[in-house]
Amino acid sequence: MYKTRYTLLTLLLFTLICTSGRAQITLNGTVQSQVDKLPLPGAYVYPKNDLGKVTTTDKAGHFDLKLEQPDTILVSFLGFQAFSRYVTASDTGLVFKLLPASAASMDAVTVRARKIPSGELASTQISQLDIYLNPAANADPLLAVNTLPAATNVDETANVSLRGSPSAATGVYLNEVPIRSAVRLDQSNGVGQFSIFGQIPLSAVRIYASSPPVNFSQTSAGAVALYTSKMLPTERTSGLSLNLAGGGLSHARPLGKKSGIRAFINFSNLDAFRRLNRQGLPELKASSGFDAAVQLVHQFDDNSALQLFYLGFNERFRFETTTPYYSGDFEQHKPRHLAILNWQLDRGDWSWTLNQSVDWENAEYRFGNSLTAPRRLTGHLATHGQYSKPGVKLLTGGTWNVYADRVKGQFPLTGYELRPEDPSGSFTENTDHQLAEAYAYTQLRLGDKWLAGFGLKPLYRPMAGEVKYTVQASVKYRAGNWHRFNLGGGTFAQFLAPGPDIREWQWLELQQAALEYTYERRFWQVEAAVFIKQESYEQLPDLKVSGAEGRVTFDDKSLRAWASLALVKSKSVAGDIPSRRDLPFLARAQVQKELGGNVNIGIAATWRRGTYFLPVIGQTPLPGTEGWQAPVFAAPFAGERHPNYRRIDLSTSKILPLGEGQLILYLSVNNLLDTENIRNYTYDATYLERSNEVFTRRIVFVGGVYNW
Repeated sequence: MYKTRYTLLTLLLFTLICTSGRAQITLNGTVQSQVDKLPLPGAYVYPKNDLGKVTTTDKAGHFDLKLEQPDTILVSFLGFQAFSRYVTASDTGLVFKLLPASAASMDAVTVRARKIPSGELASTQISQLDIYLNPAANADPLLAVNTLPAATNVDETANVSLRGSPSAATGVYLNEVPIRSAVRLDQSNGVGQFSIFGQIPLSAVRIYASSPPVNFSQTSAGAVALYTSKMLPTERTSGLSLNLAGGGLSHARPLGKKSGIRAFINFSNLDAFRRLNRQGLPELKASSGFDAAVQLVHQFDDNSALQLFYLGFNERFRFETTTPYYSGDFEQHKPRHLAILNWQLDRGDWSWTLNQSVDWENAEYRFGNSLTAPRRLTGHLATHGQYSKPGVKLLTGGTWNVYADRVKGQFPLTGYELRPEDPSGSFTENTDHQLAEAYAYTQLRLGDKWLAGFGLKPLYRPMAGEVKYTVQASVKYRAGNWHRFNLGGGTFAQFLAPGPDIREWQWLELQQAALEYTYERRFWQVEAAVFIKQESYEQLPDLKVSGAEGRVTFDDKSLRAWASLALVKSKSVAGDIPSRRDLPFLARAQVQKELGGNVNIGIAATWRRGTYFLPVIGQTPLPGTEGWQAPVFAAPFAGERHPNYRRIDLSTSKILPLGEGQLILYLSVNNLLDTENIRNYTYDATYLERSNEVFTRRIVFVGGVYNW
């Protein structure tokens, strides 16, 4: 009997031990950015010894994971350094804080938009999520902005137009420093295919579709603010990227306890890319480039930090261009350098920043007997102060902008003699401009539901003795747990640089108002806005602009889908004639799905009304030429529209844990259905035969990124 009891007791203890050894460990926690403490939805969490048991975080950055035994947990998220930690059954309520990566790859941007928290009167923020889930972004932050409902750019470029205003009226900023030309592969008129930020690791992107804050210099219609990480690297990390267009290397490391450095170099050569996409890019003859960046961060103490950033690049490309009288290659060579200094000091309720930048470029654009060689130097110096107390915020500061342009070249003596051997004249233009700005802005919380702000900014040109004013007011109302309203507007002044439509500097004075609404509950978000503007120029026709936009989004743990519809009326004040940004409808939709096995797929679709243009209705002979004609255009009120624009993009990516790092493989196909979208019409020298000039045809792009 005793032996039997002993045997039963031994079996019971053995069973309990075995059962406890096999008992599952239930883990739960959140994954967030260490920079801004924001949740990271879609991050991968998996045990090192069972990589197939992977889970992803939900919209709030939360995850649940069951383990058979204690293990090392790996946390992976594009754009951030991988994280690992050993966990046991005693670990609950885990919080994993990820640092932004410094990979010179295409993981530097954002694809999911959300409203900025209630403490700020403004628009949309894009956090640094998986860029590959946005098929239409092409790994570029400004192209990602151009996929939002408020973006009304009618080209496939990185030039951002917001709510019917021209791209020149949208300010683009890096660490709150205005960037005069934010694009690459650009024509001499400033229209660029990609932005200069494509390879820069960013911590956040903010979009102000209307009423940009008065502390942002040189903007009127809207603003796009990009920020690099101010956090010190805590360990050495490296990255390697290879794709059809080139490759890159990156490295980050601490320098002692108070300093750190991030650096990358990239090279590009589109020979392989062109061979794979001969039909999609028939006009591109050659393209190559090299760029490098260095970011140094130093923290003097907990309340003071310094950041130095330098970006330099050198690009060349050759593009076949056809005109009625001459067909040849448009050639560009553009070396450029951008240096930015940011210093911040926190003392009590005040925060002070000093921003300084120098931007210089030496470009050359050549086509036939036309040559443009600009030498531009842009300087920016600003100081900003912010006072914050519960319910009260005060912003004040001033900026000084310097523009020194030296442009020389040659031009055809007549508009049709464009061959290299045709006669040409030379020109030299030297312009210098300075612009001083001072501002004050106050924001007050009025109870639990109301937030109001008011700002004033005079703009002064000392060389001309001119003064313009920006006056801004906004109010935000929280009508419950899920409803938000934001009403903002005012009058804004901006000193515009020469662009596609005008060769001279000029003032733009813009009056605008916009009402925005947001509903957010569980997996659903509804956004809507109505707006009205009037744009007054010195050397261009004044425009009246109005419109509306809306988007419905569903976003759970593995699926994100949204659809938007926008319309913009943009017509001249004098003749009620539509501009190119007059869009009776602009519809977009995206679906981003996690298929399992760390595989994601995304589809994006765009459908919009064709742009308004003046057709050629006749021709007159050119004196001294045989068979060449000059066009006769229709009256402005008798214009036509190009056929409607339609495009579908596809992207897919897979993340593979590899050693101490992760390998990301991706494939994107732009214009999947190879739709011929007409951009313009070209004619022969008689103006009797017309051919189509189209946007990009089907483009295939593949590559990989390895971070460790």
